[in-house]
Amino acid sequence: MNTICKLSCLAFAVTVAWHASRRPVQAVDETSTGRPTVPKASQAPFHGMAVQLHGGSDVYEHYKGLIPEIAALGADSVLFVVHGWQTHGGSLDLHIDARRTASPEALGKLCDLAAEHGLRVILMPVVLLEHPRNKEWRGRIVPEGHNWDEWFRRYTRFIVHFARIAEKHGVALLMVGSELIKTEVYTDRWEQVITEVRQNYRGALGYSANWDHYQSTKIGFWPRLDYVGMTSYYKLADGPNPTAEELDRNWAKFKKEIIAFQSEVKKPILFTEVGWCSQEGAAKEGWNYYANQKATEAGLREQQLLYEAFIRNWGEEGGIGGIIWWEWDRSTGGPNDYNYTPRGKPAEKILRAWFAGRRND
Repeated sequence: MNTICKLSCLAFAVTVAWHASRRPVQAVDETSTGRPTVPKASQAPFHGMAVQLHGGSDVYEHYKGLIPEIAALGADSVLFVVHGWQTHGGSLDLHIDARRTASPEALGKLCDLAAEHGLRVILMPVVLLEHPRNKEWRGRIVPEGHNWDEWFRRYTRFIVHFARIAEKHGVALLMVGSELIKTEVYTDRWEQVITEVRQNYRGALGYSANWDHYQSTKIGFWPRLDYVGMTSYYKLADGPNPTAEELDRNWAKFKKEIIAFQSEVKKPILFTEVGWCSQEGAAKEGWNYYANQKATEAGLREQQLLYEAFIRNWGEEGGIGGIIWWEWDRSTGGPNDYNYTPRGKPAEKILRAWFAGRRND
C-alpha cells in the first residue's frame, strides 16, 4: 500500500471515530434525579511530569520510552497533552487531525503503559491554532460572528471523544479544557460540556486556567468540577538572574491570593504546568519560551532557582491536589538546551530529590 493510501485510510478511520463521538450514550453514573454524580477527588496528590504528544498513530512508538524514564524520576503521575486544531482564533473548524492528534489506539496504549509503570494518568486536551493571526492563541478564541453555539457544539464533540478514551483506559483525571479565556464567561455552556463529559467518563474532572485568570469572578463553573487547575507562569522577578529572596517575596504575594481563592472554592488546586526554561530571564516571563533562546550557565542556574523556590513555597502546602512539572520530552536536554525540560540539568537533581521525598511521606 503506498503512502498516500495509508494516510487516506488513517484519516478515514480517525474521522469515523470522531463522528462516532456524536452518538448519544447512556450516562455512566447517575443519581435518582438523572443528573451525573460528581466523583470525589483523589485523596493522594498528583506528583508528575507533563508530556506533549505530537503526532497521530505513531504517538505510542515515539513516546513509549519516556514512560519508564518518568517512573525512574520518582513521579507517581504523568499528564498527557493531546491536541485539537482550528485554523485561527475566529474560525469555526475545530477538528481532530489524524496526522497531529494522538489516535485512540496509540493514546490508549500509552495510558496502559503508564499504569503498568505505576503512574496515574491525567489527560489534558488543548486547542491549537494552525494559522494564528497577530500572535493569537487559544486564550483569544472568538468565533466568527460570535457563533458560540457552533463552537461549543464542536468543542463538546472534541472533548467527549477524549472522555471516552479516558474512560476505557482508566485515566485518573480528565481536564475538560485549558486556557480558553474568552470562552470562560459562558458558564451555562461550560456546564453543558461538563454534563456531556460526565455521561461518558466516571473519573475526576478539572479545568486548567491561565495563571492570571482563575478567579471565581472569571470562571463560574468551578463548582461542577473536582479539581481547580492552573498554570504558574507568574512574573517572579524584574529581570534575569534573580535571587532566592526576590523569588520568595513575589511568590508570597501570589500565594496569598491563590490560598484565599482555594478557601473560597473548596477544591484541591492542581498546578498543571510548573516549569521554566533554562534561559536568563525565565523568572520574569515564564511563559515566553522564545524570549532568550540561548543556553548559558546563568540560565541553567535560574531554572534551578525557580524549581527550588516553587518547592519551598508550595511543596508542603495543604489544599494542593497536585503538581505537574513542565515538561519531559524526547530531547537530550543537558547544558546546551534552553527549553523547559529539566533533563540533564541542575533542575533535574532538584526534581529527583523532591519526588523521592514524596515517596517517603
